Amino acid sequence: MPRRPWLSLPVLLFLAVTLIYPLIRILALGFGRGLAEVLASPFYWGRLLWSLEFALGSSFLTLALGLGLGYLFRYAFPGRGVLLAFSMIPFVLPSLVVALAFLALLGPQGWLGLDLFGSPYLLFWASAFYNLGLVLRLLLTLLAQLETYLSAARTLGASSLRAYFRIGIPLLAPALLSSGSLVFLYSFSSLSLPLLLGGQRYATLEVEIYTALADELAFHTATALVLLQLFILSGILSLYLYLQVRQTRSLRPAPLRQLPRGRAWLLSGVVWFFFGLFYSPLIALVLRAFKHPQGFVWIWTSSNYTPAAQALGHTLEFTALALLGVLPLGVLSALAVGRGHPLELIFLAPLLVSPVALGLGVLVSYPSWEGKLVLLLGAYALEAYPLLFRSLLPALRSLSPSLDEAARLLGASWGRRLLRLQGPLVLPALRSGLALSAATMMGEFGATLVLQRPEWITLPLAIYERLGHPGEHPFIEALALAVLLSAISGGVVYVLDQGKGLLG
Repeated sequence: MPRRPWLSLPVLLFLAVTLIYPLIRILALGFGRGLAEVLASPFYWGRLLWSLEFALGSSFLTLALGLGLGYLFRYAFPGRGVLLAFSMIPFVLPSLVVALAFLALLGPQGWLGLDLFGSPYLLFWASAFYNLGLVLRLLLTLLAQLETYLSAARTLGASSLRAYFRIGIPLLAPALLSSGSLVFLYSFSSLSLPLLLGGQRYATLEVEIYTALADELAFHTATALVLLQLFILSGILSLYLYLQVRQTRSLRPAPLRQLPRGRAWLLSGVVWFFFGLFYSPLIALVLRAFKHPQGFVWIWTSSNYTPAAQALGHTLEFTALALLGVLPLGVLSALAVGRGHPLELIFLAPLLVSPVALGLGVLVSYPSWEGKLVLLLGAYALEAYPLLFRSLLPALRSLSPSLDEAARLLGASWGRRLLRLQGPLVLPALRSGLALSAATMMGEFGATLVLQRPEWITLPLAIYERLGHPGEHPFIEALALAVLLSAISGGVVYVLDQGKGLLG
C-alpha cells in the first residue's frame, strides 16, 4: 500500500507534546550535576550492570525455551492449539498480576512454602514466563519458511533434530536476534517484576528511577538515570527495527508434521507436563485466590483500602477514553509509513521510554497540569498506540499493490478504497492491535504510579496498595483483585480480538 506521509502530522504533533518536549526537559535536567553524580556512583553502575544482566539473561532463557518448544510444536499432537493459545495469556496479562502470581507460589506467603523472594532465579523465570508465548508464536510463524530446507536435509539423511539445529537455527538467527531484542526491551524497562520480586538487592535501573522520584524527590538523579536507560534502549530498538526490515515473514501457518498415535500422545504428555510446571504460578494465583473466597467479598466492601468497584470503574474508564486516542494514532501512523519510511523509527520511539520515565517526563514538563486527567490519558495513549501500529503495519504491507491499483482504475477514491477494500482485509490485525493496546492500558502501572491522584486508583494500583501492607488479609485481597483484573483483561482481549489473532 503506498505511504501517505501527510497523515503523520497529527501523530507527530502528539509525539512532540507528549514525548519529544518531555525528553528535552529530561535531557536538560539530566545533563550536568545529575549525570555526573550518577556516573561517579558505584551503586548506580551496579544497578545498570544488573539491569543489563537481567535483560540479557531473560532474552537467552526465553529464546532457549522457545527453540525447544518450537521444535516440539512443529508436530501435531492432542491439545497443541490449546497450549499455544495458553502460552499467550501471560503476555496479555498485566505484569503486576504476573508478579503476584509468583508471590502466590514462591513468595513469603507462597503456596509451596519456599520463599524465593529477592532471588534472581524468580526474576528470570518471571520474565521468561511473561515473554515465552510471544517468542514461540514468532518462531512458529517463521518456521513455515524453512520447512523446504528442513525436508531437504531429512531427505539427505539428517535426523529431524539434527536438521532443526544444524539448518533451522542458523537460518533463524536474524529472527532469534530480533525476538531476543524485543524480550530485552520489555525486561530492561520492566518495573512490576523487579519491584515486587527482586527486593532491594536486585532492583533494576527502572526501580531506581521510581525510587529517586517517589521516595527521594531527586529529579536530577531520576532524569540522569533515564538518560542512561534511553541510550541503551535506543540501540536495542534500532537493532530490532533493522532486523525487522531484513526479515520476510510468511503469513502462512507452519505445516504440522504427523506422528503415530502413540508418539503423539506421548509428546502431548511431555508438553502438558512442562506447561504445568512452567505456568504453575498462574495456577497457584487462581487456587490461592479461590482458597479464600471471602477475599472476593472483602475487595468490594473494604473500608481500609480502595474498593474494587471504584478501582474497576477507573480502569475501564481510563482505558476506554485512551482508546479513543490510540485508534486514530495507530491507524494514521501505519498508513503514513506504508511500505517503508524513516518515520517508522519515530513512531516506535515511545518504546524507548519506560512508563516511569514517561510519567516523570510529563510531570516535569507540565507542572501546572499536575493532577489533571489529560496527562494520564496522554501517557496511556503514548504507551499503547505503538502496539496497534506494529500490528497494522505487517498487514498493510502484505496487501497486494495491484488490488489498490485496480480499484483506483475503476474510479474508487482513496477513502473508499481504504474503507471498502483495505479495511476489511486488515480488520483482524486491527482487532488484535486494539486488544493488545487495551490489555496494556488496563494493566498500566508505572506511569499511573507516578501521575496518580488518590481518587484515580486503578486495579493495578489497588493491588499494589494492598501489597504495601503486612498480613494475610491484604494479601488475600490482592490475590482476589489480581484474578478480577486478569478476568477483565482477558475478556476485553477476547471480545476485541474475537478469540483469534493474539490468543487463537
